[in-house]
Amino acid sequence: MQQERILVSKKYIRIIIFLCLFNSVLYSQENKPSYFGHRVTIGNYNSFWEDDIGIIEAGYDFIINFLYIAPEYNILDFGIGLSGLFAFDKLGNPRQPVLGLGLNGGMRLYTPALRKTRIFLEGVMSLVTYAKEFPENGTIVNGGWHLGGGIEYNIENATKLFSKILWFHTSNNDVYGRDRNPSINAVGIAAGIQL
Repeated sequence: MQQERILVSKKYIRIIIFLCLFNSVLYSQENKPSYFGHRVTIGNYNSFWEDDIGIIEAGYDFIINFLYIAPEYNILDFGIGLSGLFAFDKLGNPRQPVLGLGLNGGMRLYTPALRKTRIFLEGVMSLVTYAKEFPENGTIVNGGWHLGGGIEYNIENATKLFSKILWFHTSNNDVYGRDRNPSINAVGIAAGIQL
């Protein structure tokens, strides 16, 4: 009786081990595209107009990939994430940074790959809360967007390096009027890694 239970339990253990191994082979990264990913970005944006501001931004996004044309290459992705910003207003010498925290939602549209490289267009909407009024005499909460494009290089499977050029816009919808609370525009570059 005891020996029968041991044989039956060994049989079930073998079946479970087989199913685990079969499942890992069936759903391995090489055989199936990655529908989810992570993106880390760092960028620097500067205004060359009367705004004279500078922004350094570091961010993380959780990515959902769509419409695969090959296991490594999708056409579209959506991301949602957080970013930290150091914004420098034109006033003061030396300029004092204003710390901000942003909630971002974005989309990328990719071209088909040429070897391991492809081009993309990107749009991001964000809601940013600053530690103090930005710009000075503005508001603490600002809306914004990035719009631009870049190039991506596929290192291996789901690991990609990218760089991009973006137009950065932030405003608070003229809450106090344009004279007191103007919108800010800047151009910048960013780079990062997607896993």
